[in-house]
Amino acid sequence: MKAFSGRLSLSRFAGLMITAALFVAFSLPALAQESASDASSTTLDTTFRWLNFLLVFGGIAYVVVKFGAPYFRARAEETAKSIDEASQSRAAAEREFQQAVHKLATIESAIEEERRTAVRESAADRERIKALTLTEIEKINQAARAEIAAAERAGAQELRAIAARLATERAAALIREQMNDAAEEALFDAFVGELERAGT
Repeated sequence: MKAFSGRLSLSRFAGLMITAALFVAFSLPALAQESASDASSTTLDTTFRWLNFLLVFGGIAYVVVKFGAPYFRARAEETAKSIDEASQSRAAAEREFQQAVHKLATIESAIEEERRTAVRESAADRERIKALTLTEIEKINQAARAEIAAAERAGAQELRAIAARLATERAAALIREQMNDAAEEALFDAFVGELERAGT
């Protein structure tokens, strides 16, 4: 606030200096004419000139104070406001800069931590995939053993069926070779005798 009031009084001083310069500029020709006039009217002329000077100076001072002071006050307030906004912006920029510096300092450790996490996760994934692969291999082995056992059972049954068929065919062939009319008659008689015994 001291800077503001200092600026305001400085603007008033500047206004007064401008007014004084204008007064001197306008009164120099009148002073030059005064030296040329006669001595009898000098006192009265001097009085009127000073009254004129005071009126002009008062009018100029009034105009400067009336219109210049609010203008300079508004300009000073705008300047002070701009300075305050600039200082706030600078403080915000410094805070952001400090945050960026802090983040930049911690980013190296964050990258290293991310690397370690990635290595741990990839090792865990490798172990999980390895365990899953071993489980799948064991399942495939069990399925293959079950299929082999089923194929062995089916093969054994097929072999037994083939052996039984071959044995039946061979026995039929042997019977046909050894069977003659007398043997057939004896076999028929034995069959009939068995039927009779069964019926009684």
